[in-house]
Amino acid sequence: MTPDLDDLWDELSRGKVYETSIRTTLVRNGRPVQFDGLLDGQVVYIDPRPAILETLLHELLHRRKPRWGERAVTAHARRMALHMDDATKKRWWAAYRRIKRVIPVVETEDD
Repeated sequence: MTPDLDDLWDELSRGKVYETSIRTTLVRNGRPVQFDGLLDGQVVYIDPRPAILETLLHELLHRRKPRWGERAVTAHARRMALHMDDATKKRWWAAYRRIKRVIPVVETEDD
């Protein structure tokens, strides 16, 4: 079963969503990797610089469907964000603003 917006709304309602700058030392193909979001256990970190809504959907999908690969999660989150009407986007944005907590920088490490 593929998660829909109602499933992810339940994930968002669980909280544990933090807005923070995400820094990493990870390098791929000679370039530093930029993370827009990060899932660490049940905690979702969102970097406010890129597109927050799609990143939020992406990380919530990771939390809801931990066995899905990065490509599937990215494609599904993008599709979900593109199909949201303005009222739905406004509702999600308001919920995100209410639930998220702003914290200092989160550092990631190369595995």
